[in-house]
Amino acid sequence: MSRFRAVTALAVALTAPWLWVPTAHAETFAQLPPVPVVASPTCGGSVSAEAQAAPVQTYDRVDGGVRVAIHYDAGVYDGSCALTVAATWTNLDTGASGGGDITAVSTIDGHYGFIGYANTTFQTGSGTVVVTVSSHPGAQMRVTT
Repeated sequence: MSRFRAVTALAVALTAPWLWVPTAHAETFAQLPPVPVVASPTCGGSVSAEAQAAPVQTYDRVDGGVRVAIHYDAGVYDGSCALTVAATWTNLDTGASGGGDITAVSTIDGHYGFIGYANTTFQTGSGTVVVTVSSHPGAQMRVTT
């Protein structure tokens, strides 16, 4: 029985120091809150943004990617408004980067007013990706693909 106690004590002694170490957690989704925007002299409103890890298929190969979406609320307006936001991304693990424009056109939604939604998917490769959008200066979204 003393041999069992010795083995148990050794196992506890070797395991105990590792109990405080937090588990690694990869964020696959990030979002930015609504901010006021002026799309044109007659179109204002607010826009929010989100980024989400998404697989991208190129021919027979699936690679890591990030889907970036904007939600444009033009408020109460008698027509259609368009908002274009520049999105850029950088893969912190590989150094790759890229970007593109995302344009949301508001359409009437009887209950919610004039809203628009648009998204695009970037082929970023695997790793931690930082995404920025021009509507939120100084803010960034970080996701792991």
